[in-house]
Amino acid sequence: MNRAIVGATVAGAFVFVTSICWTQSWAQDQGRPPAPPALVGMGLPEVPPEQVGMSKQKLDRIHDALKQHVADSKLPGTVVLVARKGKLIYADATGFQDKDEGKPMALDSLFRIYSMTKPLVSVAAMMLVEDGTIQLTDPVSKFFPAFKGQQVSVARSDNELARMSYITVVAEREMTVQDLLRHTAGLAYGEITVNAPVRDAYAKAGLYLAGVRDYDARELTPAEEVERLAKAPLAHQPGTVWEYSMAVDLLGRVVEAASGKRLADFLDEGVFKPLKMRDTAFWVPPGKISRLAQPLAVDLASRSRSSTSPRSQRTIPAAMARSRPRRTICASRRCCSTAGSSMARAYCHARPSR
Repeated sequence: MNRAIVGATVAGAFVFVTSICWTQSWAQDQGRPPAPPALVGMGLPEVPPEQVGMSKQKLDRIHDALKQHVADSKLPGTVVLVARKGKLIYADATGFQDKDEGKPMALDSLFRIYSMTKPLVSVAAMMLVEDGTIQLTDPVSKFFPAFKGQQVSVARSDNELARMSYITVVAEREMTVQDLLRHTAGLAYGEITVNAPVRDAYAKAGLYLAGVRDYDARELTPAEEVERLAKAPLAHQPGTVWEYSMAVDLLGRVVEAASGKRLADFLDEGVFKPLKMRDTAFWVPPGKISRLAQPLAVDLASRSRSSTSPRSQRTIPAAMARSRPRRTICASRRCCSTAGSSMARAYCHARPSR
């Protein structure tokens, strides 16, 4: 169960490319690269910007600004689409799909969307709420009994020794489905929590690999992850504090338990196929791997090295097609986040079970 999907400028679990309608002649008139066949006739009709009250000259500034970011090595490359009043008025690819290889970005390039997997999993959960399969007030222990009777790690100030200590107390109530949806379950991420016992418990359980890979404990199966997460103390009393956390990992498992389907299958059948999201999935099939955008080897801001290196990433999808899906997570939290973190990640925060 865990994070990632393919997103745009960084670097899959979920690979996503927007379906657009882009005719060859009009694109060339606008000075834009013509769309590949995969994108033609799939979505919004295209019109000149002025037809819907927009300025082509000002839209072109987007290209100039992003081109400078690419030149400064802040981004490997980008794909930008702008639509207004149901009409596509701008589509532009800038920079590199793979900078190491010198491969230019294309309008149909695929991207890991990392933490943006979270809202997709939340949609899946709400679909089950809508049809009455689960309730927002359902305790998580209804689906996974190990989450009953959890402990909470509580910080205490030791004025005499001028340090912080922790005690463990019984949870005042159980975490619910609603808590998972809003990150108030008392869960955390070992990479960012300030609660030392929780961080240490996550590390011991293999949920947090300090100094190895951030947000990417890929050796665990979904069942193992849930089992170990239930044994770790909570960072807060359920329902009392918002903390960005592994809640959506667990929510994905709730979706699987309640629906009787793997998360990947549930999303594919209930969301991606109905919405014609043809290039959104938990892994990249061999036939599409050539379209996968690669991150910079070293992040300019943090100087951290990406765990999804172009070399290794080229071989991962084919291998995953033959074995159980694994998530692939970005090395830095900043490039792996919704508000700043995880369903951006190459495989979903709630990855499918095997």
